[in-house]
Amino acid sequence: MRSILPSSEIKFSATMKYSLVVVVLGAVGILASMQWTAYSVRRDIGLASQSVFPAALDSQRAGTAFERMTHDYSDAFVMQDKASLARAGAEAATVTASLDRAAKFMTFNPSRQEEILSLRSRVTSLQARSKIDCATGAGTGGTPPSQREMADLSRENKAAEMALETLQNDLAGDFRNELTLIDRLLTVEGILQAVVFVGVIAALFFGIRSLIQATIQKREGEIQQQVHSMQERERNVLRALIDNIPDFMYVKDADSRFIVANAHLAHAAGADSPEKLLGRMDFDFFPRENASDFFEDEQGVMRTGQPLYNREEMMLDSAGNEIQILTTKVPLRDGTGKVIGIAGVGRDITERKKMEIDLREAEQKYRGIFDNAIFGVFQTTPDGRLLSANHAMAVTWGYASVEEGMASAKATDIAGKVYVDPERRKEFQRLMEENGAVQNFEYEAYRKDGGRIWLSMSATAIRENGVVVRYEGMSEDITERRALREQLLQAQKLESVGQLAAGIAHEINTPTQYIGDNVRFLKDAFEDLKSLLASYERRLSASGMGGSSPAALEETAAEGIDVGYLLDEVPKAIDQSLEGVGRVSALVNAMKEFSHPDTREKAPMDLNRAIAATITVARNEWKYVADMETHFDSSLPPVPCHTGEINQVVLNLIVNAAHAIGDAARQGGRQRGTITIETHRCVEWAEIRITDTGTGIPEEVRTRVFDPFFTTKEVGKGTGQGLAIARSVVVDKHGGSLQFETEEGTGTTFIVRLPYDGKALPMTAVAA
Repeated sequence: MRSILPSSEIKFSATMKYSLVVVVLGAVGILASMQWTAYSVRRDIGLASQSVFPAALDSQRAGTAFERMTHDYSDAFVMQDKASLARAGAEAATVTASLDRAAKFMTFNPSRQEEILSLRSRVTSLQARSKIDCATGAGTGGTPPSQREMADLSRENKAAEMALETLQNDLAGDFRNELTLIDRLLTVEGILQAVVFVGVIAALFFGIRSLIQATIQKREGEIQQQVHSMQERERNVLRALIDNIPDFMYVKDADSRFIVANAHLAHAAGADSPEKLLGRMDFDFFPRENASDFFEDEQGVMRTGQPLYNREEMMLDSAGNEIQILTTKVPLRDGTGKVIGIAGVGRDITERKKMEIDLREAEQKYRGIFDNAIFGVFQTTPDGRLLSANHAMAVTWGYASVEEGMASAKATDIAGKVYVDPERRKEFQRLMEENGAVQNFEYEAYRKDGGRIWLSMSATAIRENGVVVRYEGMSEDITERRALREQLLQAQKLESVGQLAAGIAHEINTPTQYIGDNVRFLKDAFEDLKSLLASYERRLSASGMGGSSPAALEETAAEGIDVGYLLDEVPKAIDQSLEGVGRVSALVNAMKEFSHPDTREKAPMDLNRAIAATITVARNEWKYVADMETHFDSSLPPVPCHTGEINQVVLNLIVNAAHAIGDAARQGGRQRGTITIETHRCVEWAEIRITDTGTGIPEEVRTRVFDPFFTTKEVGKGTGQGLAIARSVVVDKHGGSLQFETEEGTGTTFIVRLPYDGKALPMTAVAA
């Protein structure tokens, strides 16, 4: 016993010693493995929760904002809605901001970060193109992008949308991978701890078996609880991700039975919750024909192992509404590569398809308006090269089709071969550069057959980044209208001549009468003088033969003739006759000046002289109701004009002033008024002011005074053409302006401005 007992104690002590060493080493190993595992788990949990998951959510936000951006750009383009364009810009900012945040979250994964940044650049470029195309479609009368451009933009939209969906799937996969790695780390931790525990159990098998078993059981419970907690968190994160994605997401087994579904799909299927779909098939929720199509597609994917990407399908929801879906289906495989099911994602593209249809209809509608317009519609480069034109434009120029006209326009010198007067082309370009637009610009042009036509053009300059890239506008053949206007002008002249004829006849008749009276007096005086001379001759002959004395001769010759009276009155009669001849001559010269025949081109005109002649011709119209005052600027240079037409304008304004003063007198005002005509030399134009002290123009008709056939005069006194023709002559033919200042009960001033250089006045001069 003595020999065995010590030995037994030593052995027991050594066992305990070794057991303690093993326990200590095991504890250290356990602590080290726990620390390593805890560190790795915390790191991966941090990556999953603070990087991958937020990045996945931001990619989802980007996808949702991108879909709204596309919808708003479509609204902006189709309905010309500026609010939609602004919303689209805001959604685009949301997309880029979401992708920027996602890229920052994925800094630990350079390849994924590069994928996100590349997609962001792609979306930014697409948004810029969409914004430019939508802005081109808006503008005062604007042309939308071509079908090819729109098709290319649509393809890029779809590609970007697919890339966003792929990014969402990739980030979801990254999140699942992180969770799987966490699970593996926990498994490795359990294995390491189990190995250590086995060693500890072997070392302390006899001494501390129960303690080790209790410790192991306790630790295993903790591990299982931790694993269960991690798995539960993973499931919750994945469920939150799946349920908040606005797409249909599901997983099915090999028999096409649901094993995973999200809330969006459950709602479309008419189920209260995703759990109601589990274990069931499409046949339980959708019409049989619809469900059969889904089943065949899914079985085909599982049978061939080939995924199905971006296929358009039609689905009937629980309310019987048709939903267009863009779906992707991929096979699921187990560890051996065997296909065990299918995963699918579907996106509702019903609104997008509707927008595409609306867009096509809008384009067809616009094309119909463009092609069938009765006026010529065109687009040109700033140097005059034709970009597009409609059928009416081609017909106006004498071409059988738009294609023929476009082919000819490519080789046409616009200024030299289209414009009869190349200077009008320069004038058009000057106005476009100064004002950005022209209204009713008239010019004479050559047709294909060499014939001449008059056109009226209204155009707008289209700018991009402040640079004019093209002109857009409408053109109308006004050849017949211009001829009618010339006829109206001539008729108005004839009307004026008719109105003035009696007055002119009266003005000529008055001096003619006293010229006649004086001539008859001179005739009688001459007869008396002739008799006197004959008497003198007889007396002189008699006195030569010794007759009477000279005194008796003079007394005898003057018997019955008042020689003194004749000597006093004959010179007066001659002077009065000359004065009458002068008045008739002045009136005839004034009529000659007034009726000066116009030439095709403008000629320098002395405005002061022409106005004075017109005043003389119209004297009978104003002399009974008004006094005429003139203040002519002697420094006024000759102004290029069509003399006869400007004379007609001044005549119309003088006659209107006389009528206004006459109306004021009939309404109880003063019986005689004043007409004041002034000329002024301004920097860029000559100015004529014709002021009357008449009734003034009522406020309610001031906007219509230049309208053709509008008149406030009584029937038979006015045709309403005078001011309309005056404005046409001054503004359209001479590039000047015709305005008025008026005050009821006080009078009116008409202001005529004519440019010195014959070019149209700038808008600042017209508004001055």
